[in-house]
Amino acid sequence: MDLLLVVAENIKLLILGPLLVGLVALGIGFTLPQSFVSQAILAWPTATPTPQQAAAMMVSPLVLDPIIETHQLSDGKPIQAAREALAKQVKATVGKDGLLRLDVTDTSAVQAQVLANAVIDGWLKSTVPGVQERQDLEKRLEFAQNGLKSVTSLIERLSVDGVVSLAQPLTRGEAGTSLVAVGELQARYLSEVIAIPRALQGLSRDVVKQPPTLPTEPVAPKKSLMAVLAALGSGFALLLFVFMRQAWKNAAADPEAALKQNQLRRALGLKIH
Repeated sequence: MDLLLVVAENIKLLILGPLLVGLVALGIGFTLPQSFVSQAILAWPTATPTPQQAAAMMVSPLVLDPIIETHQLSDGKPIQAAREALAKQVKATVGKDGLLRLDVTDTSAVQAQVLANAVIDGWLKSTVPGVQERQDLEKRLEFAQNGLKSVTSLIERLSVDGVVSLAQPLTRGEAGTSLVAVGELQARYLSEVIAIPRALQGLSRDVVKQPPTLPTEPVAPKKSLMAVLAALGSGFALLLFVFMRQAWKNAAADPEAALKQNQLRRALGLKIH
């Protein structure tokens, strides 16, 4: 009953105080910059780079620095600070399905979509081989092309009734066995002839299964949630204050507690009544 009495005596403060704080928090929420998230989904065949490597590369200086320069995002800050700020706006995660999900946050819906596309384009450029790797791939491609021509020619010769114009003609069984083995070799050469030119060009936009979206609603700040949390927090603080004030008043009725109160006031430099 004593606690209820304290609450009843201060009911206006306990109601109007949190309400006022909630309204103030709601007003502050309208003044804060909004945040929009553009989302994209990427997938590609089993190859390098893996989705995990791609996610790490998307927040690397190799991808972020050209974006900072092109879109003038430094605002006079050192490149390291601008890079860290942009990296906080980019979130790349790999799900259990193996798909890479890219979320880019900005204060403008259009700018969020623009930055998401820029991150994807910058990462795709990073998949183009360097000079040394390109030279190695070109050598492999030349070898695979020559090998494919030779194997294809050999298969044509082995396919003529199982007998070819070799120094020692093959039987049908030997020719059939050789044809299978050489066919497997042809498939491997053909696979490299198809894959290496793609590797030389780097990954294309085909890996983007869902292009960056144009968000229509902000994800932050959540004004209603801010107002509710502020009202609840201030209500709890005021309730605690009311109980502590009442406990202080009750303690003044005890001579020993009153003496300690006066000592506390004196230590804090407050007036003693």
